[in-house]
Amino acid sequence: MNRPCIFDYIDYREFLKDMFAFKKETMPSYSYRYFSRLAGFSSPNFLKLVMEGERNLTNTSVAGIARGFKLKKPERDFFENLVFMNQATEHAEQDHYYRKMIAAKSHGKIKTIETARYEYFSRWYLPVIRELVVFGDRKMTAEQIAEKLYPAVRTKDVETALRRLEALGLILKDEQGQWQQTDSLISTGPEVSSLLITNFHKEMIRLAEESITRHPAKTRDITALTISMKKNRMAELKQKIADFRKDILKEFATDESSDQVIQINIQAFPLTKPDDKGDKP
Repeated sequence: MNRPCIFDYIDYREFLKDMFAFKKETMPSYSYRYFSRLAGFSSPNFLKLVMEGERNLTNTSVAGIARGFKLKKPERDFFENLVFMNQATEHAEQDHYYRKMIAAKSHGKIKTIETARYEYFSRWYLPVIRELVVFGDRKMTAEQIAEKLYPAVRTKDVETALRRLEALGLILKDEQGQWQQTDSLISTGPEVSSLLITNFHKEMIRLAEESITRHPAKTRDITALTISMKKNRMAELKQKIADFRKDILKEFATDESSDQVIQINIQAFPLTKPDDKGDKP
């Protein structure tokens, strides 16, 4: 068993489990009590409780764990950001630590893949470029792609975006030098539950707001509907929206002669508090 590389993890508790298992394998007498002495913890079971999700870490305990596992400074810094990213409850805070993680000078798997994934969901033009590359003869250069994007994007940013899309395996060039999509459809799914998906929706909602003044009415559709309904029918409403998305994908997203990329946003959210005090909106 090789020593776990912290730069390959996006869940610090999984790293702790693997590191403890590694220590145990290399030194059979290794125990939670022994680790606690190295880390300076008074409770011999603290690490176990953290690994099981029953305790969180603080600045002090992060330093103790880094000391106990003898993490080097780049590892300590990455581990600290990973901990606070995992434990963050606010999106802005989570995003802050995630960006610090992927900016770290490391050589782990997270460096290329997570950076590419972050940019895909945080920069509006990456999914757009993924659609654009298969237009026409499928041989557009970064400069030609940049000319089609609106709002404007610099050519060098398009070049970076193409590399990111290739790193994620979303596009590739075939033997004839033509761009290909590795999968004809991509969807974020029905739930906005992760940092990356939240970034994606925030970015696209921002563009939708700007489109009201950027594009004439005949080239866009901005509509809204305010209704009253029973709260126990929310699951039913979400399913209908999911079915609608699938129908749109089937009917419009498979055109072979596409000449325009559009974004469709669908939002449904409560504007009043529920009657039951025990429920959260």
